[in-house]
Amino acid sequence: MSGRTPAPSRAAPLVAPPVRAWNRLSLRLKLTLGYALIFSVSVLLGALCVYVLARGSLTSTLDTTLEETAALARGNLLGSGMGLRFTDALQPPPELSIELISPDGRILDVAGQPVSTATALMTTPARLGTYTYRDRRVLTVALPDQPFLLQVSRASDTLTALLETLARVLLAGSGLMIGLACLAGYYLADRALKPVDAVARTADTITRSGSYRGRVPPAPGSDEMARLTGTVNGMLDHLEATIEREKSFARTAAHELRTPLTALQGRLELALERPREAADYRRSLEIMQGRVDELLSLAQGLLALAETDRPAALELMNLSTQAAEVTGELHDLSQRLGKTLDWRQATPEPLAPWVWAEPLGVRQVLRNLLENALKYGGNRVEVQVTPHAFTVWDSGHGPQPQEWARLARPFERGAGLQGVSGSGLGLPLVMALAQRWDARVEPLWEEGGFGVRLSWDARDPGNLN
Repeated sequence: MSGRTPAPSRAAPLVAPPVRAWNRLSLRLKLTLGYALIFSVSVLLGALCVYVLARGSLTSTLDTTLEETAALARGNLLGSGMGLRFTDALQPPPELSIELISPDGRILDVAGQPVSTATALMTTPARLGTYTYRDRRVLTVALPDQPFLLQVSRASDTLTALLETLARVLLAGSGLMIGLACLAGYYLADRALKPVDAVARTADTITRSGSYRGRVPPAPGSDEMARLTGTVNGMLDHLEATIEREKSFARTAAHELRTPLTALQGRLELALERPREAADYRRSLEIMQGRVDELLSLAQGLLALAETDRPAALELMNLSTQAAEVTGELHDLSQRLGKTLDWRQATPEPLAPWVWAEPLGVRQVLRNLLENALKYGGNRVEVQVTPHAFTVWDSGHGPQPQEWARLARPFERGAGLQGVSGSGLGLPLVMALAQRWDARVEPLWEEGGFGVRLSWDARDPGNLN
């Protein structure tokens, strides 16, 4: 048998039962209980203050009565020494007792209701001032130039009963107010959280049914709950628009991909239908290579358009540098098409061409616009760099103004251009990238040409925000 003691197992941390019970409560009950606790403490503190103030006021009134009675008794003394007595004119109320006390505590004379026939209501040694003793309120004062004490007292049972009644009233009233406050708090919490319930029900309905067209009933007014329901409905509107756009995009992309794939499949079936000469096979392969190139171009355009949804990584960049590089890269294409291509900076300001954007994205935008201008535009193409903007001009007439909105959608082509190579994704990609950079795309129809302008708001080059 081994003498080694087994190591104690580590138990999972336990949550205290009160904490578990609290976590299981609804938010309404938590708000109600929290409000009730704060209100109860406030009410009970208020009741305690009322009780303390009332007791102090009543006791002060009683002490004032004792002091006035003592002053009256001092004015109604006759004789001197052990023969000192009260006059017959001193007739205090029945509830008061006035006693003349010797230094050894013996009662020499009494006016009013006698308290005790033996010793006075005072402590040993004699205690001067006002105090409570044996259920009576007592005032003991020393007589001037005399070794005697004057003691005035009154039963405090009336004061005690009054204070007890006040305490019961305060407790009952506090309990009633706390109960009503709990009901009112729960009612208010329930009304305040109804929009949250509506949001939860709508989200659950969307999750269960898959239908994203449900909306939350708008809360009235302009408070936080109204803003919450408005924000949620706005989010659902944006979500619905995004889903519909993605579904439409997917349908259109599938259609656009089907066309070259069908043509490629037909060419393959035709080539494999029967044995052919090597030249025929080569011609078929060249045609299929062209179809594959179209598919690659379309796939690259779709990928670039899909990547515009990711967060933008903006950099401070020079438009003139990008314009010079892209026009240089497309110089051979312009020569093959028999067109002239150039760029110029329309302002000498040193900060004019600097903007916040993505360098690769700006190059893509310039390339797409220049390729469109070279394919479909006039014989002269130019990039003009202006303050915080650039414009791609050509000497052609451009598309019809009413067609611009349609051409900004994916896979749309201009009228009469179906025979020209292209995917219909160039301009939509330009629009999506401009939106990422908070830039604006504007078509410009002017005498002698057509242009597309991309512009940014003027911003401090040293401040990205």
